[in-house]
Amino acid sequence: MLKPWLLGVLTSAVSLAADIAGSDLLKGALTEGLRQAAPASSVDFAGTLPGRRSLADGRSAVALLFLKEGEPEPAAPAGQSLQRYLLANAAVVVAVHKSNRLNQVSFADLNSLLAKDPKVYHVNWNDLAGGNLSETILTYLYAPHGAFARELVQGVPLSKQPFRQEVNLVMDWAPVGQSLATRPATLALAPSLPAGSEGRLLQVSDGRPGKSSTAYSPDEMNIYNGDYPLRLPLYLYVRSDKQQTHKEALKWLFSEAAAEQIRSVGLYPAPKAIRERLAQRLDSR
Repeated sequence: MLKPWLLGVLTSAVSLAADIAGSDLLKGALTEGLRQAAPASSVDFAGTLPGRRSLADGRSAVALLFLKEGEPEPAAPAGQSLQRYLLANAAVVVAVHKSNRLNQVSFADLNSLLAKDPKVYHVNWNDLAGGNLSETILTYLYAPHGAFARELVQGVPLSKQPFRQEVNLVMDWAPVGQSLATRPATLALAPSLPAGSEGRLLQVSDGRPGKSSTAYSPDEMNIYNGDYPLRLPLYLYVRSDKQQTHKEALKWLFSEAAAEQIRSVGLYPAPKAIRERLAQRLDSR
């Protein structure tokens, strides 16, 4: 038999579950807006794993979850189903000095430039197809607190290898921006280029077995469609039987106000026309 104090702890833990759950990266950006738009829907962005669990056991009806490549979809409670909407993406862009004539890089190039023990070791710009400098490449990865930049690059192009010692891993944009503006040998990776920053964005291709070798720019539609490969989708999962119950919360999540908050944490929201269409569907059901 459970002791009374332990029963109280367990009961309290269960009662903490909220209608809307998900990644803790979104807590500061979306909590207040959701509470104002849909006061009847409780909100608790405690993390992706807690969100998956509370969605599966029926304690939450809505969850905003990042889904890594090859990761299984979250489970629904027995006898229920989930609707899935692509709400936003985390992404990493690759930039060079404006004088650099390189136009694109592949995952294999990034592995050769950044990984500790790559199959092919790149050091000089002339090592790259299209490289036009006889100079050592100066690499930066800007990974501010709360962003997925480091995890995304290490998990996909680097195949989970550690970064080599020469890669400058920084949480402050200032040295990256200065290097992009003044040093032609610079190659920088970041969640995005801050407004007014120097640098020119490159196209990126995947090129792994079974993946496209076409290079894509990190524009809004390429990121949303998944053509730009250096991205991590943020999905909005909703229990089908609870969609109308939480309609006001969902409509706010598709709004431009929510999109601005999503941008504020370095994510790329779904294009406005797509979000508006999804919001309209909620009113037609």
